[in-house]
Amino acid sequence: MIRFRSKKFLVAALVLAALVVFLLPAFVAFRYTAPSQRGDFIRHPWRGWNFAYAALAVPGDAELKTSGMALRKADWVFKGTTIDPREVQLLFVPAGSPYRFTHRIDGHVVTSSVTPSYRFIWQVQGVIDTISNRTDTIVALLDYDTGRVLYDVRDDLPPSQLAPEPTSSPLPEPSPSGTP
Repeated sequence: MIRFRSKKFLVAALVLAALVVFLLPAFVAFRYTAPSQRGDFIRHPWRGWNFAYAALAVPGDAELKTSGMALRKADWVFKGTTIDPREVQLLFVPAGSPYRFTHRIDGHVVTSSVTPSYRFIWQVQGVIDTISNRTDTIVALLDYDTGRVLYDVRDDLPPSQLAPEPTSSPLPEPSPSGTP
């Protein structure tokens, strides 16, 4: 009787271990990638192994290793513009092929394509102050390895939406007679 129970326990332990080994990389990929990609790791958990392999092969001298580094880079790229980067998300893209994405800018649907040098890229979400609809949109894609800007929303905006809105002067204009 003891041998029968220990065999059941051993089989159950092996099945559990196999599930953990098979699914663990998918859960890790689910945790670290953008919400738009998470469902893919649930539907195709074996892709988690591709993610794990790419993560282990990250070059040691990669420019944008963390989300904080990527957000600082985006802030620097858009400093002094009407674009306010607010969030970065990691994307895991196919090797050696273009990554196509669709997003909305001022009510228009825009489809763009980039070809990264590495399988990880940072998707920068933000707002464009000159557009009345202040919802987050993709404002940039940054290469994880080189730090290069792969996509810049300014390339898809007309010049009128790139100019900052004039601000009112805090001091009153002097009157022509010289008295306030």
